[in-house]
Amino acid sequence: MLLLPGSLPPDRATLKALCERLAELPEVAASLRGATVTECSGSWSDAEREAADSPGDLPDGVILAQEVLQTGNEIRYVAIATPLHAALGLTDLTPVDPSMLSLSADESRELCEAADAHMREDGVRVHFVDAGRWLLSCKQAVEVLTERPDWIVGELLRPNLPRGRDARLVERWMNELQMLLHAHTVNIAREAQRLPPVNLVWLWGFGLLDLHKKAKAAGAAPQLSHLHALRNGDVPAWQKAWQTVSPEILSAQTIMLGDSQPRLRLTVTKPGITSSLLAVFKRKPTLAEALTKLQQAR
Repeated sequence: MLLLPGSLPPDRATLKALCERLAELPEVAASLRGATVTECSGSWSDAEREAADSPGDLPDGVILAQEVLQTGNEIRYVAIATPLHAALGLTDLTPVDPSMLSLSADESRELCEAADAHMREDGVRVHFVDAGRWLLSCKQAVEVLTERPDWIVGELLRPNLPRGRDARLVERWMNELQMLLHAHTVNIAREAQRLPPVNLVWLWGFGLLDLHKKAKAAGAAPQLSHLHALRNGDVPAWQKAWQTVSPEILSAQTIMLGDSQPRLRLTVTKPGITSSLLAVFKRKPTLAEALTKLQQAR
């Protein structure tokens, strides 16, 4: 399954403007036009879980833990803690692209140590990995479905909060970390330098860690370039991304298209011999035409 977030903007005017200088890519266009189209719902992280055939959360926490935890045979629950900055709106927070945070390793480590000291009271540990990632571990089971932070950049926070049995627990942890870091010296110094403070620690990718059993990664890597280019208003980057991902489109059996959420599921069927022969005499479609048709199907 190939995930293409940001590939199909929500309104026709935006799509028309994006397609003005889009490469024709007739083979890609023909593949998209010949696919069976159905509407879909859920989030991009839900699509990732489907692609990985995973009934639980995203496997990233377990995969990271297997890389950084080298000792001990204890089985524990783990997750990734991502330090972020979120802009305050009228009614909700909106996470900002992590690249704009410019958080140094030393700053991140200080914040991580403060988070670890606070969370120990709940039997939770927070381990520093690098400037953009911490690892959370605890002995208690945590059953939730979470969103990959890449997908929530520019989106309202509340609709993307964890879901499931222990969602309130995870939300409480995030709220406590938010309050803890609000007055931290690192954030005070960053604000004095007109740098965005770390006012959100996003917890995601919960899973049961067994150091004797290798975690299975998702079968399809997300194509983040489309999403980020569209959100940043970078039209050339959005157009170029289609060329970059063309080989994957031509080899994929299932493709998910959409904007901030998956909107359409395309099931690609290979044309028969007769259809292939007749296609030689037909005018080849362009990618702009294929995307416009898909937009109308939404």
